[in-house]
Amino acid sequence: MVSSVDWCESKTAIWRGIGIRFNKKDIFDRIDYLEDKGFLKSRIFKGRKQYKRNDDGDSKSKFLGIMKLFEDNQKYELNEIERLPTISYGIYIVNESGYEQWETELTNDGKELLDHIQSEVDRAYMVMVRMNYQKQLDVILFDIADERTKLLQQHIDKIMTALTSKYDNKLIKEYFQNHEKRLEFKI
Repeated sequence: MVSSVDWCESKTAIWRGIGIRFNKKDIFDRIDYLEDKGFLKSRIFKGRKQYKRNDDGDSKSKFLGIMKLFEDNQKYELNEIERLPTISYGIYIVNESGYEQWETELTNDGKELLDHIQSEVDRAYMVMVRMNYQKQLDVILFDIADERTKLLQQHIDKIMTALTSKYDNKLIKEYFQNHEKRLEFKI
């Protein structure tokens, strides 16, 4: 039996722990999402709902389900890469000195595609971090975690190779550098 010390008292306590400068409703929605996806456990204790990170390892079938979702999203992305002849357009901009310079901008479809890829890559990295944590806890075997990490990395590499082989690498690199999310984990 887990002691009540391991459990967080409420959504409000989590929000305060993260920092009240963040939108309370967004944090509460995120907690509900994480609970729904199985990343958080909850229980009722003395009439209050408490939360705890779910540190159980993913079964083989659950991991295959995660990979199926990644593969379905990858098919969409690969179809979009095939469908879109370009993800950018060029424009002349007059700078403050009066000189014209050529710049490239993302099309709306291009931005949507890169946003979708960015969120899929973020999800894949989050799964990798979670597996690494589970490996450290001895919840899953090192070999299994390493094999799954390799599959996820191959998934990421496949979509990034397709993307960079067709479109302007400088623009793609700039987009991902400017839209990189900092992933911070307290372990």
